[in-house]
Amino acid sequence: MRYRTLGRTGLRVSEVGMGTLEAFDVPPGRQEDHCRLLVDVALARGCNFFDTAPAYGSSERVLGLALAGRRAGAILATKVRETTAPAARASIERSFEHLRTEALDLLQVHNMAGWREVLPVLEEYREKGRVRFLGLTYYERESEPEVLAAMRTGRFDAVQVPCWLGETSCRERVLPLAGELGLGVIAMRPIARAWAALARRRRRSSPWAYLRYALSRAGRGGFGPIGQKEARALEAQGAGTLAQALIKYVLADPRVSAVIPATGRPERVAENAAAGEGDPLPPEVIRELERLIG
Repeated sequence: MRYRTLGRTGLRVSEVGMGTLEAFDVPPGRQEDHCRLLVDVALARGCNFFDTAPAYGSSERVLGLALAGRRAGAILATKVRETTAPAARASIERSFEHLRTEALDLLQVHNMAGWREVLPVLEEYREKGRVRFLGLTYYERESEPEVLAAMRTGRFDAVQVPCWLGETSCRERVLPLAGELGLGVIAMRPIARAWAALARRRRRSSPWAYLRYALSRAGRGGFGPIGQKEARALEAQGAGTLAQALIKYVLADPRVSAVIPATGRPERVAENAAAGEGDPLPPEVIRELERLIG
């Protein structure tokens, strides 16, 4: 696994981390044990960056269980999505409890919710040493003006962005400012959103095509929105699987610190992590991927 510095935080994070959206929102019992297995595989492959949120159902609690006894080897990030100071403070305290930790490495405003109102609370936790660094997250490009305004305050250390093959606004507007300010950049959902974009661009929008796309994401039915011939060509050029190629594509931008794909399958955790190993994508593969989305 290769590692990069998360902007001015100085934290060394794995190029491929682990998101917990949906995959860790499970009830008590055997599925919790399964999530621990997912973390086992991630740690064994060198992943050290884990991202969660109170809004992800039981994901914080389940991740806390999965990391029990090995918190020291993980860089842990969560979020707060509240619009008042008292509610933000209560949410953060629950996060400490659910994650079984006394301190967080990165606390992020979730999708820019009430960031002006809750920022003083986040800074209070940072001053007390219970939070090391502060960040922002957003999901849709309509939020970019607020993101840019918040970044320019100089009070945040990292930004979590929607960045995938076919997305351009983030690269044109947010990443340049992040680089200028020395902010760490975390790329969310590098596979799922790119896969959906490939399906749309290649006019596979019928119900049958959507079913094939869904089966592909579940590990069945081939490569979905691109053909097997194209997939084999990517593999032959050193891109690995399509999922690995999509992760490596995002990592080809040096301003990106880490990507955080989420999955509920151990074999996919290993596959994703392998994208942080070996050589970067050659320029010709990057061009081939961009041709597919064009």
